[in-house]
Amino acid sequence: MKPLRQIAFVLEDFALQTPAQQLLDRFLLGYRRAGGFHKLDGVRVSVSLAPIGGEGGVRGPRADNGNALLQQRITDSGLQSFGDVPTAVRDADAIVIVPRADAAIPSEAQLTTALTHAKRGALSFVFGALATNLATAHTFSTLAAARQVTLASGTTLPVTWRLPQMDLPSQARVAEALIVVQGASPLAELHALDGLLPVLERRASGERGVRQVKFLSGREPWRAGDRREWSWPLLSAALSRSDSPQGDAILDGRTQDLVGLGLVPKLATNPRGWLLEHTDGVRSALMVLDGVVADFNFAVHLADGSNLSAQLFRAPVPAQEHYSRLAATLEDFFRTGTPPWPTQRSLLTAGLLDACRQTAAQPGVWLRTPELSFR
Repeated sequence: MKPLRQIAFVLEDFALQTPAQQLLDRFLLGYRRAGGFHKLDGVRVSVSLAPIGGEGGVRGPRADNGNALLQQRITDSGLQSFGDVPTAVRDADAIVIVPRADAAIPSEAQLTTALTHAKRGALSFVFGALATNLATAHTFSTLAAARQVTLASGTTLPVTWRLPQMDLPSQARVAEALIVVQGASPLAELHALDGLLPVLERRASGERGVRQVKFLSGREPWRAGDRREWSWPLLSAALSRSDSPQGDAILDGRTQDLVGLGLVPKLATNPRGWLLEHTDGVRSALMVLDGVVADFNFAVHLADGSNLSAQLFRAPVPAQEHYSRLAATLEDFFRTGTPPWPTQRSLLTAGLLDACRQTAAQPGVWLRTPELSFR
């Protein structure tokens, strides 16, 4: 076990119901774990609330006083506040970097500053994606390695509960997979990748990368489904796990087969999707379907003809207990030194976010991605 004496949080915002508040409070005040309320006794928690776009994340020494919520935690709970990122991370055994609530990645300048000034041998977790392109993700990975910093990134989705609780059988042979999410770009794409890639990693031979990506928008997602470029039955399997169907269910509570009744194209507002062809031939679809359901659901079609599906549970406000699952995962990471998942997943996610952005400019055209063909 590694010594864990100080955890530093590097934040871009701090407000109720943001990832920054949910994670900081759990390490500062405690969280529910294993049937009890768990506190990190003997661990100091410090914070630097850096301005977005600031030079190296530097603030004046009294700047945090303008955030009443954060000041309350400093006064009542012993939170240590530092006026700049280098000072905050200098002596920390673990560093948690959280971007603003509506961002998929932290400020590059802020992340660079944190990694550059981190203590050698520290452990660092970036909430969200490491970057939105592979080159930048490699840069941060190299910078962390030079400081002997173990680096990981991700969201709550790889560790939240699945309804029903399931996983692929080890070494399962997968033919096709699909996930449904909602939201604005690029957060929706990040959620889709962070929800589906961890599921698929358990398949036979593991993940080998993605060789090409195609974007669909407007009516093209439905036409592509009719052409069997992705599977309507698999979409139906995924939506069967939703507990938030939209449309008539909102009006009078009726149950409906959204796919069977042809309601998905009618309910979806500005639908968009990406088709991924993995190096081993597995196909997956990322579907952003605002207006159809209000939760995240996935389905996987196995080579034996069976389907597996589940909802990725996001607990309601104010507690949002899925953050407790992530806090437990991070605490284990910080105490053992073993990252919760391979660095390659962070690199693949960054590369795929870039591919999603590039293909959005050329709908219906396959973008080859040989640089993403790694395990």
